[in-house]
Amino acid sequence: MSSESKVSPETLRERIQANAVEAGMPDSNIFVAHDGFGGYLVRVVHASLAGLSESQRSAQLLKGVAKFVSTSELITPDEVEWYGPPFAEATEQLPLWPEMLELPQDNSTLTFVTDLDDDIEVPAVVTFYSLRGGVGRTTTLAAAAKILAERGRRVLCVDMDLEAPGLSTVLGCSEPDESQGVLPLLLALERGDDVDIRDHVQLVAEGQKLYCMPSGRLGRDYAERLRLLDPEIWYRETANPLYQLLDKAKESSLEPEIILLDARTGISPISAPLLFDVSDLAVICFFPHPQAARGTELLTKALLSATTRRSTSSLRLTPEPRFLVSPLPPGPSAEAVRSRAVGWIDDWVADVHNQRAEGFDPLRADEITHAISYSPDVAYGDHVSVGPGLREPYIPVAEWLDHLLPQAETLSPKGRLHKRDVLRQLDFSTGTAENQQRLIDDFVQTKTAQQAMDPKFPLVLGRKGTGKTAIFRWLLEKNVLGGDPVAVFSPHAFRSKYKWSLGAEALAGIEQSFTEESIWPTFWKCYTALAIYFSLPSDHRPPAPSRLGLSDESLAAVTDELDTLDVVKSMLSQPMAGPLASRWLKDLNDLTPNAHYLLYDGLDTGFGGDAESRLRRTRAVSGLMAFLTETEPGIPHFPFKVMLRVDIWRQLQFQNKSHLFGRYVQLMWRDQNEYLKTILKQAVRSEAYREMLTEARVSGVVDGWGEDEVRRAWNILLGERMKGEKTTFTRNWVWNRLADGQGDHGPRSLSQLFHEAVQWEIQEEARTSYDRSIVRSRALVPSLGRVSVEALQALQEEFPELNPLVEVLRTLRSTPISHSEIGGANASVLDRIDLALEVGLLTNREGPSDDGLQYKVPDLYRLALGLTRRGQA
Repeated sequence: MSSESKVSPETLRERIQANAVEAGMPDSNIFVAHDGFGGYLVRVVHASLAGLSESQRSAQLLKGVAKFVSTSELITPDEVEWYGPPFAEATEQLPLWPEMLELPQDNSTLTFVTDLDDDIEVPAVVTFYSLRGGVGRTTTLAAAAKILAERGRRVLCVDMDLEAPGLSTVLGCSEPDESQGVLPLLLALERGDDVDIRDHVQLVAEGQKLYCMPSGRLGRDYAERLRLLDPEIWYRETANPLYQLLDKAKESSLEPEIILLDARTGISPISAPLLFDVSDLAVICFFPHPQAARGTELLTKALLSATTRRSTSSLRLTPEPRFLVSPLPPGPSAEAVRSRAVGWIDDWVADVHNQRAEGFDPLRADEITHAISYSPDVAYGDHVSVGPGLREPYIPVAEWLDHLLPQAETLSPKGRLHKRDVLRQLDFSTGTAENQQRLIDDFVQTKTAQQAMDPKFPLVLGRKGTGKTAIFRWLLEKNVLGGDPVAVFSPHAFRSKYKWSLGAEALAGIEQSFTEESIWPTFWKCYTALAIYFSLPSDHRPPAPSRLGLSDESLAAVTDELDTLDVVKSMLSQPMAGPLASRWLKDLNDLTPNAHYLLYDGLDTGFGGDAESRLRRTRAVSGLMAFLTETEPGIPHFPFKVMLRVDIWRQLQFQNKSHLFGRYVQLMWRDQNEYLKTILKQAVRSEAYREMLTEARVSGVVDGWGEDEVRRAWNILLGERMKGEKTTFTRNWVWNRLADGQGDHGPRSLSQLFHEAVQWEIQEEARTSYDRSIVRSRALVPSLGRVSVEALQALQEEFPELNPLVEVLRTLRSTPISHSEIGGANASVLDRIDLALEVGLLTNREGPSDDGLQYKVPDLYRLALGLTRRGQA
């Protein structure tokens, strides 16, 4: 039927009604439904049709519309008994393969059951499907079912692979009886028999509520009985046997929370309604061989155009897709196979990104895909075992399923009463570390942070925002060595406190006055000695060395940066300035009874932001490192602590650089629990929140919390599960999206995210109350956009040389981005890509590509750049 000749069921009904009125039958009963092949089934019932032939009836009632009708029942009330009940009317397309694969692109809002704030009514229904066999579909279903059952979930597994049954065997069940199973049950329901579903179910294991409904017992007449099933007719009947099966399971004493359907491979008639109609979630199993690409793509697009049985007139729900890549080959090719699959899936779901409801992220291939490696123990086992070691690969699949089920209430009744109190009291710091008033109280003493405060590590490296200045402030304010630390070089916010502080202009003046590059090691000797002298009490100061042009009186006259600059220039002008400053440092050391840290922070921005200033910084910091390695052994009472951005460290060239290998600590937030503590430590300032934690038996100091305490405190604050997201856990969602291209995380971004989320929740709570957590997980999605803007601005301030590349990225539409796309927009920025990769603005895209090198922009910066996600095969 051509597209020009198609008509909607509503229009067809109106035309038939007009014909009936014209024929004197205005009160006719009219039924219209799709036939599954592009045409319609029509039934018209009226007493006036008595005595008319079939052709006469058709001429009167189907005038002008007969070409749209594949089957017509034009009958009298007396003939209804012979024809039977009317077929089920449907205004939507039937969930059958011909219709679903031919559906045009649907631009309606894409909503999944996990997008809903409220839990769905159980049982949830999940279909496991594959176009081809041998990809571990049945094994995965069985393993996930056993994991859920061990967690106390009530699970019913149904073997809908009627042509090649085997689920009950994989689950370790005995041979079913002749009258037991899916096939006998469906046939009985088609006949209208009253059946008890429990007669068709097997208990898989004692002590667990895990049940299996086998397909049936194979015998001589099994194939003959199978031929009697016609799923297409189910959707033309008032009583749909598939619906009845699921409803009877729900209403039985089994009370399953989740029903897992093992579907037939290929384009089987029965698999279509399982996927497109009854499933809340569909697990598509495949191996990314080119033979599977086109078919799985068509399946995915059909799935994302489907409307599930759970939909209502006001809410269209779509089956939620998951992808299982199996079996991964052993060895290094496994990652290439996984990357290819993720690339394909990104491409398949790209067209529906703009259909996601406001407040929900687009589908993300790496979060809806799981890969399982080949295992001989599983492949050749008689049944599925989920013992230690064998169960691990299937836990993520079990999490997908568990995500659909009602979760335990996080907030107690008392907690729900005080939720708004907590929201008013929560106050998350959003500024830089030097400007945070409560940083010392909020500081999380991770193992890496404790190492960074150890005197034996003179160098603390880290990317921007990883906590270098937090370490600086902790050491400055806590006096961990007993003696007051010396802030030799400080971030801008601290410089007004120290009269010896030199800014970018003063440092430029030093180099202009002393053109030789070797001036910088001598500068740091003089400048550090001066800072120590000013910091120590007068009784611990040796006399100022006159050979450096100094006296106690002249130093006492120093009041500001300009005076300090004059003094430093005078010192550097003296003959033998370097050795003299070294002697002064040694004298200061010998006269000092306590240890005092020498702190250097703010080096990354303290020299200015233009190209020449950055070159000067490289020369100056190289000189600082040379000074450190030369001087450190002779002044043990003044251990060095230099905070330095890791990319600057890598650029430095100085003698004996290797002597610092193994003597530096790199700040990296690679432990998720430690990272989350940075926000929980701020949250516990709320008295109402602390009361909730006490009620939940979470007590003690946040620094001492283990994984369980962190998880429980986090779930009270934000909830365990994301709504509308595919990472399952909120903590994983946050962890993934706040990572830069190098996989590093900054506590500042986390604080900013929660600051924005609390403001969003306060406004939303005034409209719709939510009592599962203090902040609903949906608040994170709109909040991330604002955090992304802040993160990109901070990156550009730190690396202004990236600005031309950033502007090019803004003109592009989506990520991943090819090297040629960037070059085509502006070839002059290609030399900035290496820096962008190093600082985490970009990351190399894994997997093969037809367009050469490709790069991805992490979510932390993607939203600020206005880029959507895109997949490429």
